[in-house]
Formats: sequence, structure tokens, C-alpha cells
Amino acid sequence: MGDREEIDILDGKIARLKVEYEQYFARVLKREPAKLRDEVDRAVLAYSNKLINNTSLKFKLNAIVAKYNSYKQYWTRVLRAIEEGTYIRKAEGAPDGPISKGAAKPAQTPAPGWNGSTQARQKEDNGVSEIYAKYIEARKQCNEPVEGITVEALKKTIDQYKKKVEEQYKTSNIDLKVSIKDGHAKLSITPKKAP
Repeated sequence: MGDREEIDILDGKIARLKVEYEQYFARVLKREPAKLRDEVDRAVLAYSNKLINNTSLKFKLNAIVAKYNSYKQYWTRVLRAIEEGTYIRKAEGAPDGPISKGAAKPAQTPAPGWNGSTQARQKEDNGVSEIYAKYIEARKQCNEPVEGITVEALKKTIDQYKKKVEEQYKTSNIDLKVSIKDGHAKLSITPKKAP
């Protein structure tokens, strides 16, 4: 078996390990997948000491190892939170929530300035700045890139989706929330529920 096939197998094992860790965090699996993680660690170590002359293969391996290292950081952080008793496992169908009590909480309440009133519309820019800060923080928390995301770009995106929601639900009374779902930062725009 050549290097290319072995690297593809390593990539498949990392994907399987990621799924098993997510199942462990959701209490589907009772034990941490330590055996598979050791196997992947040994394979990564073996490839770090191996000379690969093919540039595209070396690039692919480096990308796979970088992805694996970011997964390991995330798993270590969650495992530490579980040991400390601060990790909140998300139940099936539960609302979006923070990864752990110790982590900075994503916004669960609508941002100020988005209730459709004239006074709120005057504060709209301040609301976008606040949402921008929360969104960037949530992306950093999930180890997602934040380069290239500006307040102006986010405001433009929010305005586009806000218009769609207003047209679809025939209301200008909307909620704007930043949350974390499945390890990814999420920005949602939904109509407010009537009291």
C-alpha cells in the first residue's frame, strides 16, 4: 500500500474518531474512544518522521494533521469541562446553548434595537456592533476563522436576511441571536413570538 492510500486511511480514521467523540459527548458512547485516538496519534507521529517527496501528498498530510490538531484541542477542552463538571450536554431537541458553563455564553436573548420601533431603528447600528462582537467571540470559541468578517459585511448580510424574514412572516418584529450549534457559531434571524 502506498503513501497516498495510507494518508486516505488516516483521514478516514480521523473522521471516524471525530464522530465517536461527538457521540461520547452526547452520551451515545459510554467510553471515550481512546484506543482509536492512540492509533491515530501513532500514525500521525509515524508520518511526521517519514520523508515524503510528493509535494501534493505532503500538503494533504499537513492539512490532515492540522485538522486533527484542532480537533484534539477541542476534545481536550470539552474533556476538561466534563472533568470539572461544567460541561452541559445538549439534549436532543434542546435549544441552542453554550458549550460549557465556564465558556462565554452566546446571546440567547434578542439584541437591543431589533423590535421594529423607531427608537430601536435609531439604535440599529449599535445592535449590529454588539451582535458582531458576540458572533466573532462565538466563532473564536468554536475555532472558526474570523478573518475577513467586518461589521459592514455582517450588517449587509443581516439586512438581506432580515428583509426575507420580514416578507415571509409579514412582521418587522424580529429576534437576532448568536448561538453555538454542533460546534459552529450560528447567527439566526427569526420573527418574535406574540406574547
